[in-house]
Amino acid sequence: MHHLIPDAVARKHPLIRTAMERLKGYTIDRGSNILDMHSGLTVEGQLIHSGSHPFYSEFVNARLDGALGKLRTKGPSSRWTPQVIEEAILKVENELRQAIESGSLPEPAIKVIQEQRGGKVLTGKKLALLELRSHGESHTT
Repeated sequence: MHHLIPDAVARKHPLIRTAMERLKGYTIDRGSNILDMHSGLTVEGQLIHSGSHPFYSEFVNARLDGALGKLRTKGPSSRWTPQVIEEAILKVENELRQAIESGSLPEPAIKVIQEQRGGKVLTGKKLALLELRSHGESHTT
């Protein structure tokens, strides 16, 4: 399971913070913000979700910043209706879902990976770049 707008982004971004304050029952765990993704390669070329994804999070922040900028042209946040806030977030969620499902996320928000399985090498794409820890440190996903 993958949050289109990750929790780490949601906790800090002003647009999502506004939604949490102004939209009754708003949560990032809502269906429109969830995409079912595998955590390992199972099908050739499939996008997977594994570990942290700082570059994907930066990509999401940029999309939310754009949506927030458009909202600010409508006046101060106190004048935004819940519907306008909801529509702005849904638009970002839909754009993220479409980019992931179509495989059109730009680098460095994705990384091509390969995994050997059953005598075959599968090639896929992973959300964001994950920096490996230096030798001797453990790395879990």
